[in-house]
Amino acid sequence: MNVKDLKRKLQSVIESNLFPLIDNDYVYWDLPYHLNIGDTLIWQGTLDFLKKVSFKCVGVGNYTTSDMQELNKETIILLQGGGNFGDIYNSSQNFRKKIVERYPDNKIIILPQTIYFESKIKEEEDLLFFSKHKNLYLCVRDQLSYEIACRYLEEEKVLLLPDMAFCLKEEKLSKNMATGKKLLMKRIDVEAVKVNEIYLTQKITCSDWPTFEKEPIFCILLRYLNGLNRRINKKHSKTMMSKLIDGYATNVVRPKLIKAGIDFINEFDTVYTTRLHGCILSLLLDKNIVLLDNSYGKNTAFYNAWLKESDNIKVESC
Repeated sequence: MNVKDLKRKLQSVIESNLFPLIDNDYVYWDLPYHLNIGDTLIWQGTLDFLKKVSFKCVGVGNYTTSDMQELNKETIILLQGGGNFGDIYNSSQNFRKKIVERYPDNKIIILPQTIYFESKIKEEEDLLFFSKHKNLYLCVRDQLSYEIACRYLEEEKVLLLPDMAFCLKEEKLSKNMATGKKLLMKRIDVEAVKVNEIYLTQKITCSDWPTFEKEPIFCILLRYLNGLNRRINKKHSKTMMSKLIDGYATNVVRPKLIKAGIDFINEFDTVYTTRLHGCILSLLLDKNIVLLDNSYGKNTAFYNAWLKESDNIKVESC
């Protein structure tokens, strides 16, 4: 299946499942105010999806700027999707728990996530905690995550959906002419995996997202502001500092990161990648892709759920 048809199909799956659930005004929280371009693609795709929703957004924020004060009980809480539902990224998981505890009567929708726990004890503890909320929906991105979630949550409250980056508007995805270059996109974070030397002996550029290789000034400033706000805003009130961070992240950092990601991938015709969103963005830009796995199988699990029909992707072992 070609890129346009696959994108249209996956976007339709998201819309047909989420449109009926978002039946009132909403807040959109746990936004990724950091340098990970993949998380920013999810953020942008979610924003593009929400433009088609009939109801309005009444609040945004990350884990330091979200206004966790009284909400109308009809207000829906949307929480950012990604690959951080588990025990290796504590800030988002802890923030989700605070939301569940703080808002027992509001509908909460956790947008498409991969579930991964190093500790099975922690997995059971966390998912039992989330299962106690009477109106929580957990969206997941692969079959294994779905099976884990259904062990603890009511099956009708678990949705198997593609990644929200597939809702990115087509006009944002500027494509370059062929360059003849190859990229090995190799994670350098906690999900890194040793890559076979065969991928390093070819004429190939080896790099993670450029923001991980060298943190841009605009991300350094955002990190500093987030840290300052975390120290002074203990009650999650909407201070002037919080509003400043939301505006800066939304209007300056987000578009710069999206452009940086697209410009980076567009330098290459073929992308070998251990990053899931390296694969997703390369697919949306119609590149040739060799998908390698991360440390715990996230990439192949997502491929098996949603990308098998793609003409652009083949899967190889690291």
